[in-house]
Amino acid sequence: MITLRFLWSWSKTALLTILALVIERAVIPGFWGFALAATITLTLFVIITVGLFREWRAHAAGYTHQLTNIRRDSVR
Repeated sequence: MITLRFLWSWSKTALLTILALVIERAVIPGFWGFALAATITLTLFVIITVGLFREWRAHAAGYTHQLTNIRRDSVR
């Protein structure tokens, strides 16, 4: 089951992507320039979506992030 936290993060990302595409369409008049910019934007959206999904699956499997304190022995 997809959690609300994942859906919230994904919906913010999707909204920003749609906003970026609308702004790109308004600013870039040529078709090929817009197609290139839209391809880059959509590729970044897919990469971020896959990353969010992988993180969500890792947390669902029980993985938690841990920070450990690694101290170096000082040589005197």
